[in-house]
Amino acid sequence: MDRIYGPGLMTNQEKPFLENDKVILFGSQSESLNDFYDLAIKLKLDPICVDNLDKIILTPKHVSIHYAHLESFHFDLTAVISIISPEARFQALNHALELGFTHFPPFVDPNSDITNSAEVGEGAFINSSAIVGSNVVISNYVTINRGANIGHDVEIGEFTHIAPSSCILGSVKIGKKVTIGANSTILPKLKIGDGAFIGAGSVVTRDVLPDQIVCGNPAKKLIK
Repeated sequence: MDRIYGPGLMTNQEKPFLENDKVILFGSQSESLNDFYDLAIKLKLDPICVDNLDKIILTPKHVSIHYAHLESFHFDLTAVISIISPEARFQALNHALELGFTHFPPFVDPNSDITNSAEVGEGAFINSSAIVGSNVVISNYVTINRGANIGHDVEIGEFTHIAPSSCILGSVKIGKKVTIGANSTILPKLKIGDGAFIGAGSVVTRDVLPDQIVCGNPAKKLIK
């Protein structure tokens, strides 16, 4: 696990990327591709956007190419898993591993605020204006989006997605492949089970079971 420090505390030896590194942004159809792409440019990297597309997609900023075209690249290059959905990110990682990629450092916006006691796993993405408190453990391939606020002693399981402006208070334990909707709040010391889904704007006041869908204020189980 690479260790990431807050802005101003990161030395050259601790930076996961070097200037002009060529990075592969997996999942170019992700809703947050522009954020990933802009961060790569901000870090002075050379990004290539790829996906399992039926055709090449052109945008004003970048070209997205099919996975098959990566066969001509050397797979010691840095790879970033940019898909937002936990399951889609999981599948993209497996595809990247099948192609031969091995290097997935955390992708952290310098405008985020991360305490020096936090731990950030490989392949994690922390977007601009996110706040990460003391003794937080962010597991591999977690996404923490814009303006999210993660309190002290929070543990976040692999592949979990935390949407913009979410607030997770102290000592919360979050499982794997959890989705936490935008502007939601999780009160202190709660446990969120693997695969749970918390709707946007929800206020979670009690533990959430694995694979449970909850929404509202206070959040309640969604009855299908």
